[in-house]
Amino acid sequence: MGGRKMRPEKLILSAFGPYASRQEIPFDKLGKHGLYVISGDTGAGKTTIFDAITFALYGEPSGNRRKADMLQSKYAANGEETYVELTFSVGSARYQIHRNPEYQRPKKRGEGWITQKADAVLTMPDGSVVMGARTVTEKCEEILGLKREQFTQIAMLAQGEFQKMLFSSTEEKSRIFRMLFHTAPYQVFQEKIKEKAAGLKRAYEAVEQSIRQYADGILIPEKEEALRANWEESLQSPDKEEWLLTIENILETMQKEEERLEKEISRTEEEAQQYGERLNEAVQELKAKRGEKQQKEELEQLIRKKAVCQEALRKAQENAKGNELVQERILKESMQLETYRELEEKQKSWEKRRKEARNLSDRLAAVMEKQRKAKEEIERCRALLSEIPDPEEAWKELLRQKQQTEERHQNLKEFLLICGQYQEARKEQETAQEAYLCVREKVEKAQKEYQELERAFLDGQAGILAAGLTDGEPCPVCGALHHPDPAKKPEEIPDEQTLKQKKTVLDMLMEEDKQKSRKAGEAKGRTETAAGQLRQKSALLWPDEEPAGLKEAYQRMKEEGCTLENRRRELQQKEESLNKQQKQKQDAQKREKELEQQTEEQTGIILHLERETASMRTEQETEGKRIQEIGESLPYDSYEEARNVIRKMELEKQEKEEALEAAKAAYQSTENEISACEASIRVWTEQQKDRETPEEEKHREKEELEQKKQETLLKKQRLLAEKEQLLPVLSADRSALEKMRAAVRQQEETEKEYRIAGALSDTVNGTLGGKEKIMLETYVQMAYFDRILIRANRRLLVMTDGQYELVRKKTADNRRSQSGLDMDVIDHYNGTQRSIHTLSGGESFQASLSLALGLSDEIQSMAGGIRMEAMFVDEGFGTLDDEALDKAVRALASLSEGNKLVGIISHVAELKDRIDKKILVKKEKGGESRAQVVIG
Repeated sequence: MGGRKMRPEKLILSAFGPYASRQEIPFDKLGKHGLYVISGDTGAGKTTIFDAITFALYGEPSGNRRKADMLQSKYAANGEETYVELTFSVGSARYQIHRNPEYQRPKKRGEGWITQKADAVLTMPDGSVVMGARTVTEKCEEILGLKREQFTQIAMLAQGEFQKMLFSSTEEKSRIFRMLFHTAPYQVFQEKIKEKAAGLKRAYEAVEQSIRQYADGILIPEKEEALRANWEESLQSPDKEEWLLTIENILETMQKEEERLEKEISRTEEEAQQYGERLNEAVQELKAKRGEKQQKEELEQLIRKKAVCQEALRKAQENAKGNELVQERILKESMQLETYRELEEKQKSWEKRRKEARNLSDRLAAVMEKQRKAKEEIERCRALLSEIPDPEEAWKELLRQKQQTEERHQNLKEFLLICGQYQEARKEQETAQEAYLCVREKVEKAQKEYQELERAFLDGQAGILAAGLTDGEPCPVCGALHHPDPAKKPEEIPDEQTLKQKKTVLDMLMEEDKQKSRKAGEAKGRTETAAGQLRQKSALLWPDEEPAGLKEAYQRMKEEGCTLENRRRELQQKEESLNKQQKQKQDAQKREKELEQQTEEQTGIILHLERETASMRTEQETEGKRIQEIGESLPYDSYEEARNVIRKMELEKQEKEEALEAAKAAYQSTENEISACEASIRVWTEQQKDRETPEEEKHREKEELEQKKQETLLKKQRLLAEKEQLLPVLSADRSALEKMRAAVRQQEETEKEYRIAGALSDTVNGTLGGKEKIMLETYVQMAYFDRILIRANRRLLVMTDGQYELVRKKTADNRRSQSGLDMDVIDHYNGTQRSIHTLSGGESFQASLSLALGLSDEIQSMAGGIRMEAMFVDEGFGTLDDEALDKAVRALASLSEGNKLVGIISHVAELKDRIDKKILVKKEKGGESRAQVVIG
């Protein structure tokens, strides 16, 4: 792409900005080089031409005040397509872009509006096509090698923008240069170094706070006043190593105290153990003396108990002598128990059979009663059947009447429906006729207005022709040489456009008149069709006496409808009555058949039950005699009574045996207890080492040993409490020492890093004390700025006849502001350097124009050799006198030497007169604008 040149050749705008309709601007007619003026009234759309070029290339206008979705012309007619089409060349290659913004347009089908999405199409030199708004923008950036911001700085010296650069501060210029020369990475580097330094500082302060917290957590026992005073004194020193050494001394002192307590606790434990052993011996001696005494007392009681048990054993043996006779009687009575069981079973069986016989008799009586009632009901069914008549003829007559009623009712419904259709058609006809008459009136009015306007227009044209007639010369219309009564020119002549608009309105109304007339005719046809259907249906309903009109027919239909509804209810009631009679007959026939079947079944059941009843009565009499014989042969009335007698004898025998065994066991147990007690006395006697010492004296010795042991244990607990208080303090101080030692090392490392990062941050962010506040990014931008000033001064020296030269200020006005991109001006007439703000309005314009051109040249040189063969300069010339204006024009003309075309956007009349090539932008009465290329 190096060395190639970009030139716009043709621009087409449609419904874009103030341009309501399609507008074509052929830049190729302006030539390959030189100056041209884009002139017009304020707001006519001069700057919009450059906005359209920028929008075509990048999808956004040149400035930042308007967005792409605000570009649709507010003067455009509905349906007018909004787009920009730019043809441009880069070297010998030719490109064409067609791009539209997002805008609202009418729907192609139906009513309403729809959003037309933003889109673009780029036609390449080889005929290939790139589509899509974003894709086309990226392709244009690739072709030109320029972003939108760079393109607008190179190709457009925008209204008021280049004076802003002249008077802006270092910070404002830095923001502009960052965008144009892509120095943002240097700013990012500055911020990251600044953040790094700030983070290290925060880390250093956080570690310092942690060390202070660890120091505050150092614990010292209350009795160690000297240690506490030494620690508080060391805290006043900034040397953290001194703090660590003091803590180590404190820990050493507390460690020694812990060892002393440990030794005292061990000695106390040994003493307590010795007192415990002696106390156990005394307790065992007392226990043996008391055990011997208790066992001797118990032995005396057991001897007395043995005599009592011996007497009880003798009595039990005498009571048990008659148990053999009782056992013989128990065996005899037990052998007859089965006979009692057999007798009870027979009695239960006889009673069951007796109940069955009674139930059988009751059942027989119930069946005979049911049979009697069934026969009576059969007679009632036969009587009912004889009373119900045959309904077949009644059903046929009923169906015939229902059919006639339903047919009449259906005809009436159809007549009502046709009446509704007729009324609706009549209403539509009246509405359509009213609409037609309304439109007809408008058409007649519009025809009259158009005829009057057309007559006025023709009279005006005749008046214009008549004004140019001369006697002796032929009339261009009739050819006559004499003109005795020429037409007079009216005061107001309508233009042809107004006549065409009126004609268009008339044509639209006439078309609407045709449509309304057609709709009225169609509505009338539907009304007549419905009326014919009404007449046909009326003749069918009332053939003898046809109703006089729709109202009478409707009244007849209403009355007959009520009559038919009553008739339908009567037929419905008659049908229900016939259904009820038919159901009664069917139910009676069915019931008669069921009852006859029941009586036959009941007759069989009665015969069977009578035979069973006689058989059971005979069996019961025989079994009763056998039960009576068995009962007379037994001594007791029942099995349960006999069993109770046997149980009573067994219980008496068992009680005597158990009493004997209990007496024997009690005697033997007493003998065993006596033996055990004697053995226990021998054991307690052997356990006593000092039998001669009285029990009271041993008790006093025990109490003395308990008191000494308790005193020793209390002393141990006191020592353990002191140790328990010391251990947490010692552990906490050791932990604090380790954490503080690690934090001190960490703080030293952080401090080293902070010194390096802080110095670097101050350097790149321009905050070094006593130095100029120049950031790294500003320092890089200064190189670009120096080159811009060199290029700018080439033109400024020409425009000011060598008087002024722009220079970058080496020092700032104060130490608080950023510096490096501020400017002064050198006045070579008096050899002074002064502020740029001292220039007059015209001098400021010359300086700012030179600076903007220098910036454009620098950006262009940075774009890989891309050269713009077209440039726009927007306004600012109104502040110049004739001489300064002439110099500015000469400076711009020097830009156009070679193959560069420079357009000056201005409404200054002097420029319009001096420059032959022009694009004239005219604002019409309706608000829309038109552009025209004029040469000469």
